[in-house]
Amino acid sequence: MTTERRLTAELPDILGDLAMGSYPEYIDDVLATTARTRQRPAWTFPERWLPMVDIVRQPAFVPRLPWRGISLAMLLIALLLAAAVVLFVGSQQRLPAPYGLARNGLIAFEAGGDIYTADAVTGAATAIVSGPAEDVGPRFSRDGRLVAFERKVTGGKGQLYVARSDGSHLTLVTPEPVTIQAATSGRTWEKYQFSPDGSVLLIATMRSAYSTLTIAQTDGSGARELDVGLRASEASFRPPNGAEILFIGGDGMSRGLYIVDLNKHKVREVRKLESDYDLAGPSWSPDGAKIAYWSWGGRGEGLNSKTHVIAADGTGDRELPSPPGAVWNAHATWSNDGTRLFIARAYSGGFDDVRGVVIPADGRNFGVEVAQDVETECCAAWQWSPDDSKVLGRSTALHVAPRQPIVIDVAAKQALPVPWAVTSDPTWQRLAP
Repeated sequence: MTTERRLTAELPDILGDLAMGSYPEYIDDVLATTARTRQRPAWTFPERWLPMVDIVRQPAFVPRLPWRGISLAMLLIALLLAAAVVLFVGSQQRLPAPYGLARNGLIAFEAGGDIYTADAVTGAATAIVSGPAEDVGPRFSRDGRLVAFERKVTGGKGQLYVARSDGSHLTLVTPEPVTIQAATSGRTWEKYQFSPDGSVLLIATMRSAYSTLTIAQTDGSGARELDVGLRASEASFRPPNGAEILFIGGDGMSRGLYIVDLNKHKVREVRKLESDYDLAGPSWSPDGAKIAYWSWGGRGEGLNSKTHVIAADGTGDRELPSPPGAVWNAHATWSNDGTRLFIARAYSGGFDDVRGVVIPADGRNFGVEVAQDVETECCAAWQWSPDDSKVLGRSTALHVAPRQPIVIDVAAKQALPVPWAVTSDPTWQRLAP
């Protein structure tokens, strides 16, 4: 074997020996000796006594942060932000839900061609729309923000306006004058009403002696006639979203209850009466599930109207019960909680003994009489207060001369006239609870 080949073969072992390093023979003796020797006490080292680190450290001067001042400044900023949030939230008007119980607000009415609002507790009244024009028939929106009214123009026509509840931001919603249907019976005194969200005004109009319905945008962006294929009156939006409209429809031969779907533009029949019967006053329960109305006719003599409740699909039509001696009842008005109806119940075939009654909407009993002599001639109009504690009404027919409405305290069974005289129908502002 050559020297070169021998080196190549032995090179790994040589490198291994070099990597381990030399190991002197005396190392074992040193380790054995030191293991038997006691170590030097730590206190004998000077650096244990002297702060050597502090001696060699160079002083660095860093200014102290004013933490107290910073904390106070941050607290002040937080308080200012909280105050700004409270101010912003407080400036936003809280609105009630369109249906259900609410807090009592103002009462709107017309007098002398001007529009007023009044506090039902103090009796203080304020003109919110006044001037030389003749303004009539105020009605509040479901959320209490807006009020609609009619401004009379020539030819027996009028224009509908919408304003805020304080009379500001007056907006014309029917630039083309319209003829409003006569308010003589049933709930035709609700000649126009707001949609649940207040964006639309539903108006009972006339065209060439033909009763029609008109829809107007409350921002003044336009109005159009709603074609339902029938003579239509006493229309109202269905709770809770107003996607359907209930109305009395007639074809010249008979009349009945109908509903039009505003999205599908389809009309369906709820209840159709025989030709010798008539009906009036349809209104929705607050949940939109039922309809109350009163009907009369047939071969009976004198007044014989009776209040009915029917499901929205036309099923389950039933007449509310009457006690012995009662002859007729009408003017059914739903309470805001949907559990009761206010009706006028008569104990004669005329108007000489008409009592206000609160009756369960399910008809389980005759109800409770809460007032006497609530109607002396056809036809009255009634509305529950938003909190359902009272009923506001016009107890007589509309007259040119102003009359005092009455307020019935349901629990106390007491009816008192309000301190102002009006020539309009009841409308009570809803406020957030």
